[in-house]
Amino acid sequence: MAFPDQLKIMLAFQSVAVDRSPANPLARAVETRIEELMAWSGAENEGVAVSYFFRQYALFVSAQFQLLTYQNGYFECPAEDLAFNRVHNYGFNLLETHVSSSSFKKIEAGARFSAFHYILHEQTAALIEAFRSSVKISPIILWDNILGSVIWFYANLEQRDPRRAAEDLEWLMDAANWTPMRKSHFARLLGDTSLRQAVSGPLRKTCCLYKELPHFDTCTFCPTPN
Repeated sequence: MAFPDQLKIMLAFQSVAVDRSPANPLARAVETRIEELMAWSGAENEGVAVSYFFRQYALFVSAQFQLLTYQNGYFECPAEDLAFNRVHNYGFNLLETHVSSSSFKKIEAGARFSAFHYILHEQTAALIEAFRSSVKISPIILWDNILGSVIWFYANLEQRDPRRAAEDLEWLMDAANWTPMRKSHFARLLGDTSLRQAVSGPLRKTCCLYKELPHFDTCTFCPTPN
């Protein structure tokens, strides 16, 4: 079955391109990719460039959770099959994630937690480890960059479908579900804070480092604004 055009349009608003070749792609090799990210973002050091990348990649992760919620499917493709395109939108140099519709997998409702694990490990953790093999940067910064976007998604979902949001959060908060990682980064970030509180005030303890980039201001919720 062909991937719906309406779904492609919806994903485009989240910086996800389906079945389109990137016009200005990032290199596949990690060290070259980091050099390109520094040039594209204007970062003066590699850590800031990598943090910038994961702020952008976060949109793909939250889009995956949205697809699982409303379409009962997700893109089951390993991290190395994802492509990233340099785009200029809203006056900024940004990134979009490119993926093939051939990797889109429909699932039964009971299989969504297996999909969660795949997204968190085979895609996200794999990308984090690939970058950290070349750059010294805390994984906590990168996970916070990613999961902040997921929290925003669930804060909105909670208003429409509180039962579904509660079920998913219960899984995400349980460290046992993050194996082979030793803890739930979601639980570490959210703690005892409600979703509504999480999106209405400062939550994270780490800085996303956007304030180090030449064309971005300090985030409203920055824990270290000075």
